[in-house]
Amino acid sequence: MASGSRWDGIIPHPGILAFAMALYLLGFVLDASGRPLAYGFLTGDMVVHFSTFPGLREQFIDYLLATAFWIFISNITQVTVFIFSLATFYPVLKIFVLAGALLHNLLVGWGVRGLLIYAGTLHLHLEVTGCLLSLQAALVFVRSLLVTIQHRSRGPLVTALRENLAYLIPLIILLFAIAAILEVFWSTWWVYNLTHGPVSWRYFYAHVFSVEL
Repeated sequence: MASGSRWDGIIPHPGILAFAMALYLLGFVLDASGRPLAYGFLTGDMVVHFSTFPGLREQFIDYLLATAFWIFISNITQVTVFIFSLATFYPVLKIFVLAGALLHNLLVGWGVRGLLIYAGTLHLHLEVTGCLLSLQAALVFVRSLLVTIQHRSRGPLVTALRENLAYLIPLIILLFAIAAILEVFWSTWWVYNLTHGPVSWRYFYAHVFSVEL
């Protein structure tokens, strides 16, 4: 397969981009019409408890890294099941709706600062990108599977796995791994810092004990 065709199978199809944008706008409209989603800590609705002298191992490995790890496992499980069965389509598609609704909610609640909060939730932007690529991966897999069944030949499926999914899936894994780390080690502090008053990144992560939503 030519390199151009390979990239055609990796870069999200224009139809996928249009579909994702429609869901994004739907979320914006839903929040504007008084039907907000569950935003968790993303709008600043959290209570953070700090500990005076937490141990380094307990703080950064047992608590923070473990939290990031399980976020990653949950997210990557959902998108993997979606790619190969479409069974978990709801949480994958919901991320686009959530992103649009969150933007409106932050603009109404915080004005210009809301834009700053939204821009700094880096993990959300990576998750949106990861879900876009997951939609593309599902399209490639389902389309190749249907062609394989139609022609009774495993060639199209093998080609899709080797030349498209072999690039897409590692990229998706990488995006969600980075997103999980940023959600714990950046976005939580970023939102708290802009909605509850200034606190240094170093102090926040050296002393955070728990976060209640």
